[in-house]
Amino acid sequence: MAFFGFKSSKEVEEEKREAAEQAVRQVVQNNMTNLSNLSKGSQVSFAVPYFDVFDPRFMDQGVPVAVHGMIVYSIDDMDTFHQINKNEAYSDETFQNKLRGQVVKYVKSAVANAPSDAQIPVLQLERKILEISELVQNYVTPKVEKLFAITIRSLDITSIIIDKDSRGYRELKAITADLERERELAKNEVNIANFRQQNEMNMEVNRLQTVDTMRLQMEDQRERLRIQRDGIEKHQEQQIKDGRFGRTMGGGMMGGNPVMGGTPTMGNMAPPPMMSAQYYVGINGQQMGPFDVNILRQMVQQGQINGQTQVWTQGMPQWAPAGAVPELASLFASQPMGMTPPPMGGGTPPPMDGGNTPAPTL
Repeated sequence: MAFFGFKSSKEVEEEKREAAEQAVRQVVQNNMTNLSNLSKGSQVSFAVPYFDVFDPRFMDQGVPVAVHGMIVYSIDDMDTFHQINKNEAYSDETFQNKLRGQVVKYVKSAVANAPSDAQIPVLQLERKILEISELVQNYVTPKVEKLFAITIRSLDITSIIIDKDSRGYRELKAITADLERERELAKNEVNIANFRQQNEMNMEVNRLQTVDTMRLQMEDQRERLRIQRDGIEKHQEQQIKDGRFGRTMGGGMMGGNPVMGGTPTMGNMAPPPMMSAQYYVGINGQQMGPFDVNILRQMVQQGQINGQTQVWTQGMPQWAPAGAVPELASLFASQPMGMTPPPMGGGTPPPMDGGNTPAPTL
């Protein structure tokens, strides 16, 4: 009970309690106001102390790695943010400290799993900072946004530091250097083997192409010789036919009686035609013939022989150009001297007219 305007102790205690509650409400209101003001974009830096990262191939060599970065967030839905965080009276500092702690935990997990998940070698983590930053952002962002009801605007890894003085780093570098050297040697051996195989294939292709070319050339040469031989044989047959029947047609018998101006007969038989000189001819490296002057004339007209073509007949000591033989010189009177045909292969033609004297070897 109060006397003369003084308050009782109970009233004083009640006023103190109300003042304290009002102060707490004011702090909460001020903190929420500050968070609202920062909702348009707040940034928090973080640092992950050294922790061991392992290459999945060499789990005994842990390499100490430290990570630094920056996260920028905003509070887009204040009601949802208050609802999720209603059990705590967050200030700027307390909220950011809790946010930083969660981010550090998630970043550490993402970097530790990068060698196996993203196939990034441990010794190359410093040089793969962009890939690591993207990997961390994809892993951390959805977890933090769901946990705190905030929006992550950016999450960047600013540096990755490897303790290069550590035992794990030195041992892993030595092992990987040996593996890299072996890999290069194996790669070079494979390249050399592939080169040799390709070279052998090219040589085989060239050989087959050469064989095919030679085969085609030989077939073409044989076909040319066959055509020439058939032409010469036809000329011989025609010459024989003209020798047998030409004279009788010009002045033969008519009913068994001699015709004036014709070939004299003995009984019913016509005399054999006069035999002219027979010549062997060297054509395309082969000895052909023998041919008489009429056949040789036709061969000259068809361009099969020229004045330099080697010929031989009975009574000649050796082969000679056709243009140098008196009996044949007139055949080439209007024809320019052609190219000298290839020499004969050394074969010897049979003797002509049943004689015993063979042709000399070219």
